[in-house]
Amino acid sequence: MRLSALASAALLLSVPAFSQPAKPATAKPASAPKNRTITIHEGTNMASTVSPDGKTVILDLQGMLFSLGIEGGKAKQLTQPTDEAAYPGFAPDGKTVVFQSYAGGTFHVWKMNADGTGLKQVTSGHGDDREPRISPDGKTIAFASDRDFKGSYDIWTVGIDGGEPKQITSGTNDEYEPGWTPDGKIVYVSAVDEEIIPGLRVATGRQVIQVDPSTLEKKTLVEVKSGRIDSPSVSPDGKLAYIYFSGSGQTLFPSKLIVDGKPVSSKYDDAFPFEAAWISPTSLLYTTNGKLVKTDLSAKTETEIPFTADIKSIRPIFKSKDYRFDSKLPRQALGLYGPALSPDGKQVAFVALNQLYLLTIGNPVPKALTGDSFYKQGPMWSADGKWIAYVSDKDGVENVYLLDPKTGEEKHPSPSKTTAQIFPALSPDCKWFTSQDQTGATHLTEIATGKDSIVAPATFFPGRASFTTNGKTLAIATIHPYTKRFREGTSDILLVDIATKKQTWHKPAPFESVTTRTEDGPIYSPTGKEMAFVMSDVLYTMPVDENGVPTGKAEPLNNEVTDAPTYSGDGSKLLYLNNGKLKLIDRKTKAITPVAVNLKYTPEQPTGSTVIHAARFWKGSGPDVRTDVDVLVTGNRVVSVTPHGAKPVPAGAKAIDAPNSTVLPGLWENHAHPNSDNSIYYGDRMGRLWMAYGITTLRDMADNAYRAVEEKEAFVSGAAVGPRLFATGEAVDGERVYYPMMIATTSEAQLQREFQRLHALDFDFLKLYVRLPYSWMKKGDEFAHNVMGVQTASHYLLPAVAIGNDGMSHVSATARTGWAYSRSLTGFSYSDVQQLEAESGMWTISTLLNQSIIGNWPAMADDSRYNIAPPWEKNRLVNARNAAVKNPSTASEDRVMREESTVKGVLDRKGLYIGGTDSPLDLPSTSLHLNLRSQVKYGLQPWQALETVTSIAAKAALLDKDLGTLEKGKLADLIIVDGNPLTNINDVTNVQCVMTNGHLRSVAEIAAPFEKLTTGATMCPAK
Repeated sequence: MRLSALASAALLLSVPAFSQPAKPATAKPASAPKNRTITIHEGTNMASTVSPDGKTVILDLQGMLFSLGIEGGKAKQLTQPTDEAAYPGFAPDGKTVVFQSYAGGTFHVWKMNADGTGLKQVTSGHGDDREPRISPDGKTIAFASDRDFKGSYDIWTVGIDGGEPKQITSGTNDEYEPGWTPDGKIVYVSAVDEEIIPGLRVATGRQVIQVDPSTLEKKTLVEVKSGRIDSPSVSPDGKLAYIYFSGSGQTLFPSKLIVDGKPVSSKYDDAFPFEAAWISPTSLLYTTNGKLVKTDLSAKTETEIPFTADIKSIRPIFKSKDYRFDSKLPRQALGLYGPALSPDGKQVAFVALNQLYLLTIGNPVPKALTGDSFYKQGPMWSADGKWIAYVSDKDGVENVYLLDPKTGEEKHPSPSKTTAQIFPALSPDCKWFTSQDQTGATHLTEIATGKDSIVAPATFFPGRASFTTNGKTLAIATIHPYTKRFREGTSDILLVDIATKKQTWHKPAPFESVTTRTEDGPIYSPTGKEMAFVMSDVLYTMPVDENGVPTGKAEPLNNEVTDAPTYSGDGSKLLYLNNGKLKLIDRKTKAITPVAVNLKYTPEQPTGSTVIHAARFWKGSGPDVRTDVDVLVTGNRVVSVTPHGAKPVPAGAKAIDAPNSTVLPGLWENHAHPNSDNSIYYGDRMGRLWMAYGITTLRDMADNAYRAVEEKEAFVSGAAVGPRLFATGEAVDGERVYYPMMIATTSEAQLQREFQRLHALDFDFLKLYVRLPYSWMKKGDEFAHNVMGVQTASHYLLPAVAIGNDGMSHVSATARTGWAYSRSLTGFSYSDVQQLEAESGMWTISTLLNQSIIGNWPAMADDSRYNIAPPWEKNRLVNARNAAVKNPSTASEDRVMREESTVKGVLDRKGLYIGGTDSPLDLPSTSLHLNLRSQVKYGLQPWQALETVTSIAAKAALLDKDLGTLEKGKLADLIIVDGNPLTNINDVTNVQCVMTNGHLRSVAEIAAPFEKLTTGATMCPAK
């Protein structure tokens, strides 16, 4: 990406309507947004620098630079949100300020005049250039960068006016955050690689090293064995200052400014990870606990410098899409998941509406090959066309099956009750298949014997493997991070020699990614001469040798959005998905032929009436509970809530008696990924697990697109059991990615293709991810609001306040900067965050991501409902409980308390906080209940906690007209729980029966395919 591209006008696109009988309404252009100015007086993770004369401070507040007199007062804004300026540093002349900017989609060194004029980019390229500092003579900028792409950050220098950067360090450790000594040497942080939790390795600063940029001679100034060091700086007379964090991982606390080996303060315990600015040999300025603090080392005093700053807020107003909640009209299925072209090029196998289908090209009506309610995915043909490999969990766990589509004969080559098998690929001789287990390891299985072995160790959510024509090599798309300091990289092609298990990396193109690590390739052509994959959303092929090793440059075959390519047996054609439609492309001529599919479904809409007589009723808002009531539901809507017996029961109505129970709205899981990450190993269990714990609505925050739309259509049609799902596809990301469901977006043309794809698949949300620059987020907001009529969110606070995002998907999560402006590294969110979140009108999801808190309620791990989960996930729950009980963590509890204090602070200001989990990264279902219990433990009343997953959740989603409360005319999504959760929040876990869209099920019925339970069976008998 380049700044010139970001500055160009958005492409004006005419988005064609896709053909289906019940077309989603296209939203009208947004109304004028609500604008306001929010004045803050604290800063969370703000950085500061001081002019050489000690008179002017530059502050980084929420990703914008402000100037301020040293005495304090009103700060003046110097940069705009889309400048993405941070980490400011004054030059010795006091006229120039350097900073890092992400404005072009990559971090680079920039400079400006001290009054904010004269912005100029100093460095360029695909490497991330961060943390610039100017030398004492004003001629050279030191910065940290990964621009040599050898796996770590190093220290570099560049002239103040630009030019070719010079590499100063080249160690294998990450080296960053440079500062200068008075005599022109550079001090910096050197990090160690350590595993903070299983599977997650990070670079942790443990040393301060000094290097002479002329001789490259080094010496270690400070080394610690634990904790974390950040941001060294040196005084005019040579004293060393740095920030030191005690603790590790997610439990860093306290953090202190250290000078000459000693903390300077006993009062402040949350020093931010930025360089302290020396005003004199005995005076320095730093940021801590939300404050700007001046420290006098001689007098041993600390003085807060008061400030205020105005941040402009906009709240977009737009017409929400029509969700057609009451529609009974047939709809064309868009979720054609994993289509596979037969070797003769005449048939297509795919999954839709929870069944495996076979389509004969030329006859648009496909034939269902399966008819059960279990999960299916991943069809792939054998080279001889006799078998279709696919995945089902009909025997308990997702396993690979081989089906003869002509006779219906089926094989289960390697049954496993403890290991998942997904993404099957058959060898050319049809003797072997590969699959991937729940750890991300690739297995090789002999079909005749079922003998299984791991051919490639676990990588982070790899894609489906592909065999070379000679059967000797596998190609797999998987993540290839640039460094250990930051997790992102590119989705590259990993080649595995099956005999030796040797691995080699190959890039689809420099600085590009295979679009998704699911069904987007690479796949080898049966001719043995090329591989195909999707890159920048377009179909590419790359020449390979007989062992599958790339021998040339990737070339495009088409210029439209492509997913899930597969070859015909002679390699002459490729089948692919384009915005919900199947297409065939001729390999030689590039002629594209549509493949018609006429597969419709009808939304499942109940008929008749149900009356629930409940001991207690909570409508979903406020503290009041009604007693001894009748709730009447007809079809999918609530008709009335009246005193028991006040109205006659309608003829033919089902009567449910709940004399000891409470009826309340079903719970919302506001941050889920039901079709990516660990979710893809759950199968049919996932939807049932959520429902068994009373969760009737899921807001999807990013998923595999076709898997997501297929699941939503299966739920809507009644072909699968699960909550009401507001779905979305892959998150739109920048050039570097991490998760398999993030799209690496590298051009404006691709950005617009992604938006069109999400619209064509009728999604309900648009996620804008970690490496997408704010200027492109703004384009995403405009498209989502004005064209799709749906909301957007990211990990960042400023886009939700000032650019157009509707919300923030966490209080704080992964950030491209390495820190968040919404929460300090020790877990505090100061008044600036609470003001901005509440006063702007945005919403924020609280996702604790802290399994250790189950130690407060250990019996949750013994709940037999969690046996609905796959066995390894049940073990994850039990292991988390056992660890929490054995090793209780005060630090972990304190971090939860800090998040809950932020939730309460925003709710007290009438802001919108809602509950979520980020499942399945956290444990589905139980984690939401742990969140609710923690909210009550740390300050909320039970009704306030429940509002975050009922009425406030619906209001935040612009769906409160239909959902969130139980009132006349609202959709009938409700739960019946044993006890009274309005006096004891723990009781909301005691779910007996669940109603979604008017369809009532007992927990026993929901669990039945995977766990034998009796809960609710006599109260809400199965149909």
